[in-house]
Amino acid sequence: MSVISRLRSTARALPLGRSGSAAVRRLTSAGFSASAYVRHGWRRRAGVARPGPVAVVGFHGSVLGLGDGARAFSSALRAAGSEVVDWDIAEVFGHDRHLRGDIPDVPPLGDGPMVIHLNPRELIQLIGVYGSAPFAGRRVIGYWAWELEAVPRAWAAAFRYVDEVWTPSNFVADAVRAAAPEGLPIRVFPHLVSLLPAAPPDRARFSVPEDRFIVMTSFDMRSGFVRKNPFAAVAAVRRAAELAGQPVTLICKVVGREGLPHMYEALKADAAQTGDVQLITEWLSGEDMAGLIASCDAIISLHRSEGFGLLLAQGMLAGKPVIGTGWSGNLDFMDRDCARLVDYDLVAVEDIQGLYAGGHWAEPDVEDAARQLARLIEFPGERAEVGAAAARAIRDKLDPLKWGQIGRLWLGQSSEAVTAPPTTPAEPEGRFRSPPGPL
Repeated sequence: MSVISRLRSTARALPLGRSGSAAVRRLTSAGFSASAYVRHGWRRRAGVARPGPVAVVGFHGSVLGLGDGARAFSSALRAAGSEVVDWDIAEVFGHDRHLRGDIPDVPPLGDGPMVIHLNPRELIQLIGVYGSAPFAGRRVIGYWAWELEAVPRAWAAAFRYVDEVWTPSNFVADAVRAAAPEGLPIRVFPHLVSLLPAAPPDRARFSVPEDRFIVMTSFDMRSGFVRKNPFAAVAAVRRAAELAGQPVTLICKVVGREGLPHMYEALKADAAQTGDVQLITEWLSGEDMAGLIASCDAIISLHRSEGFGLLLAQGMLAGKPVIGTGWSGNLDFMDRDCARLVDYDLVAVEDIQGLYAGGHWAEPDVEDAARQLARLIEFPGERAEVGAAAARAIRDKLDPLKWGQIGRLWLGQSSEAVTAPPTTPAEPEGRFRSPPGPL
């Protein structure tokens, strides 16, 4: 077990509470920052593109959004003709390796560019553990995601260890750009969900009712239960069933319940009230997850904020109509022609988990979500049209081959000019009622 996973296990086992957990995070961050300074230095290096395979660092073997991103990124580069070597750091951070067990968990050799799918806090931890050796002589790109309009101040130190930052959306890029040193390149390279395996519907596999309209949501409790806002999805689906006059079941795919048992139990108790919510907590492979999405009629995410919105993009690619909060990173690929955007108010961030603080995020309008979902339930033709438009939008904007070619170009492995698909976010006029401002 690595020092990082030991520290995480110890912290989870202690009855620290919110303030205690925050204090431990600050202390461990300071310790790893000091270790990174001693073992790697304190100055950001001038990056130089060198020949050699692209090293892609990430949670390749874990069922995590960041793991999905790293796997899809590697696959896209390979499809475009790049030689890629992966470094799976899942176990370094205490995550189970359910997938891709053949990927090495030791740093790769070479001088080619390295793309690290880790946020700054974890990047500094990785450097603190391994020192400079895996990164020396390489052009290092940090692939970072965040869910608020301003990144944490603690991210500042990590800029010293990267030559560029890539992000999954314009929303994240704007937040990173505002904090980055002058002249540091910031690029948008979206998550490439087109690489998910195709799968037929199989309701029996998931014990999903055959005679019900099925809506799905999915979230990892470790990445923000409050931010993902599942109780709002439950309320919207129940209200939509009333408006449409027919029974509807919400499938909640939940990851990470072990770390937040009290929150999971609260969701479980709410789901048990009327029997219209089904919780799925078992581990699912990529094929299983694709099959679950295929088995549903619509996807809903009443998030308060998203750095990208992976579930929404996956649902759209599968031809499902999606209902999502009309704010943050998902607007790069969702608009009113291919999805159903939900009205919201901008409110001050209040997060009982302590993962997010300061600034504001969206409070989605549950009644508006329910009305839009009820209409999709009542009008199958409209539902099919929205789903078809959704699939076209994702194939257009998140084409893995084209983005793989763009990645090769940006990494200095190709000189062939490539035009990036459009990633301009949809304009949210008329979708929120409380303008941004001091809160």
